Amino acid sequence: MVEKARTLIIRYNFMGQYYKGSKIGTCESMYYLRLDQAQDLAKQGARDDDGISFQEYLADNATMFRFPFPNEDKKADKLVEISNYAPSFKLPCDEMLDVDHREKCVRVDGEGVNGANVFIPCPYSKEWQDNPLKTSTGGFGETYLLVKMEAMRDGKKSTIFECPYCGAMFRMDKKSIKELKERATEHFKHLDMTGKNPEYQGDQERYDEAMEIIKRIT
Repeated sequence: MVEKARTLIIRYNFMGQYYKGSKIGTCESMYYLRLDQAQDLAKQGARDDDGISFQEYLADNATMFRFPFPNEDKKADKLVEISNYAPSFKLPCDEMLDVDHREKCVRVDGEGVNGANVFIPCPYSKEWQDNPLKTSTGGFGETYLLVKMEAMRDGKKSTIFECPYCGAMFRMDKKSIKELKERATEHFKHLDMTGKNPEYQGDQERYDEAMEIIKRIT
């Protein structure tokens, strides 16, 4: 079961949200601010530069925050310290979940004639599956999703995922989360060098990062 991330932009500044002059996000996407940082600010009774309280952001069931990537933990010790645009982490899933995917715009140009934008279904959408277009050999390969953001939904912490092709954002129920974690853990298993010969072609740093991210998904 999935639920598309809501969009609430009525009361927000379209040019972005700021706290003490530092940008924390735009509209409902606080991609420069982690949820744990926002919770610290809420405890202090803090408000952003537009006067909106962080407690309000946490309770509106719409605002999303930067996912707590482990390599940024030290930066997050200081509020609004993270500055690079929101990253993501790719995880495999057995099949892309049924969410409201967006269309993809492909530009088609010709010689001496007008070009046109062609809108096609997202490759992970039901519309594509029902009427697939011709692709190169092998198609799109394994199905993936992106770990993107984190949010409070109905008083509980929830991971926000994103389709890597069209950018549709969504969250999952507990059963789907459990299945995703199991699939992802198996996917990275070959990188674990624990107890292996030093010559084994693994990547312990990558494995440890993946396991910590998987653990933080809710």
